[in-house]
Amino acid sequence: MRHSVQLGVKGLLLDVQGTLVKRGEGGRNVLIGGKRLLQVARSKGIAIRVLTNASRSNSAVLRELVELGLELREGEVISAAELTAAYLRERMGSARVWVLGEPELVEVLKSYGHEVIEERPDAVVVGLDRTLTYDKLNRALQLLRQGALLVGCHASRRIPGSGGETLSVGPIVKALEYASETKAIVIGKPSKIMFRAALRDMGLKAMEVAMVSDELRSDLGPAKSLGMKAVLTLTGVSSREDVHRLGIVPDLIVENVDDLADHL
Repeated sequence: MRHSVQLGVKGLLLDVQGTLVKRGEGGRNVLIGGKRLLQVARSKGIAIRVLTNASRSNSAVLRELVELGLELREGEVISAAELTAAYLRERMGSARVWVLGEPELVEVLKSYGHEVIEERPDAVVVGLDRTLTYDKLNRALQLLRQGALLVGCHASRRIPGSGGETLSVGPIVKALEYASETKAIVIGKPSKIMFRAALRDMGLKAMEVAMVSDELRSDLGPAKSLGMKAVLTLTGVSSREDVHRLGIVPDLIVENVDDLADHL
């Protein structure tokens, strides 16, 4: 059987939440697809990278996905936390940072040689912080007004939680930008920094790669603007109606990520 749309790509960038996994009971991730897609992609020699805005290490995300049943390999996961740490190291060497985030982000930054401090940092790094307080926001503001660089691990608006959607990192970064009158450097999605980093890592051109995600605005829009192909999976946030409402038109729409295997 011949399928109407054949992408003809050499690489795939896969989103995680809403594409490969979703939140289950108790807030734990459950697999919703990806096994068949990975098998077919590997049989065709297609490179795979998983792009995640997680404030965790690449290895921690990889370990979780493998435990859920996905046959992913070392080096195939790119997390916003590690990309942020790498960006700072490239720009500043061993940076002095103040972190608005959780312990996993702190550990990633330290593993790249950065020093986590309380006074006179080079940068304020903002990640997911589920114990966020007004005092923490004010402390970040004070450090930014003293000249620290504002770095957002990513800028997503919302994340799924056990009781529904919750605030993500983007609104916090925006609040600090507004209050400090400074512009943040955002590393993860929807920033093109993450997409370009993935292309470099695969050694491919944008036109040779497809971004696969349930998120039109934060994932597929930026990918298309760089010249990538875009595949929308209908297992998460965005719907067919959103395609028309937002004016972001994917090259292919699939019900589940594994359906993409028929179009490679």
